[in-house]
Amino acid sequence: MKKSQYSIKDLENLTDIKAHTIRIWEQRYGLLSPKRTDTNIRYYEDQDLKKLLNVNLLYTKGYKISKIAALTDEEIIEKSKEIIVNERKWDDDEVDVLLMGIIELDEHKIQNILGRIYDEHGIEHLFSRTITPLLIKMGELWQLNSLSVGHEHFFSNIYRGFVLSKIAALEPPKKLDKKILMFLPPNEEHELSLLVYQYMFKREGWQVYYLGISVPFEDLKISYDQIKPDLTLTSLIAKSSEKEFESLIKGIQKTIPPKELVLSGGMSSLYKEKLAPGVRLIESEKDLKALFV
Repeated sequence: MKKSQYSIKDLENLTDIKAHTIRIWEQRYGLLSPKRTDTNIRYYEDQDLKKLLNVNLLYTKGYKISKIAALTDEEIIEKSKEIIVNERKWDDDEVDVLLMGIIELDEHKIQNILGRIYDEHGIEHLFSRTITPLLIKMGELWQLNSLSVGHEHFFSNIYRGFVLSKIAALEPPKKLDKKILMFLPPNEEHELSLLVYQYMFKREGWQVYYLGISVPFEDLKISYDQIKPDLTLTSLIAKSSEKEFESLIKGIQKTIPPKELVLSGGMSSLYKEKLAPGVRLIESEKDLKALFV
């Protein structure tokens, strides 16, 4: 997997810290050390993004930037960890229990919790009230170097299998009036939300064609031409620069007309001003349910 490269504008978009402020922190306090391409263009990597997120967390909690600059990278992480741990955002104990199961690599515990929440509340509640805050919490722990990509993949594979088993158990609809094509574009592997959408559309009586992750655009066109779907849905979550996002959308829209395209995911919301008129965006449960009409 290629290393992410971010411009200072990308850091501004991803952290909500103005580029001017980032430059001052960098030049006056040496908080970041961007690298340069062969053509002398400055860029930042994931570690810079993590550090900037932690620096901003301390700054918003009252630490002076000069004091933060005097800390080592390890001390910045430790102080950020104290803030995140002491200011828990989630009242739902299930999130913490699931998180412990992930850290301990305890599949049995994870499966039991997923099954119980699904049986009691259904797939939408499980995803929106438990899985989504869990993924945000996992992102915070990644920011603090307290959770590895291996932990994320371990959980993702368990949850993927769980949702697929529920999809398979759905009764096939008697009449299939509408068709939806789902896919993830090249270099995008975050499919958990698409699996939930697959369940929901199938339950609503749609014929669902899910192509999977990292689908090349030429293969997307072949499938689209054969299926002729009413809608095509994808999710853009992997962190990307504005330039990368624009290139991705152009690649998708060479095949999918804007009025048939539905996007979800954090990057879609972040760069929504780059979308063509007519493209629909899922930012809430209401947006999703509107597609079923």
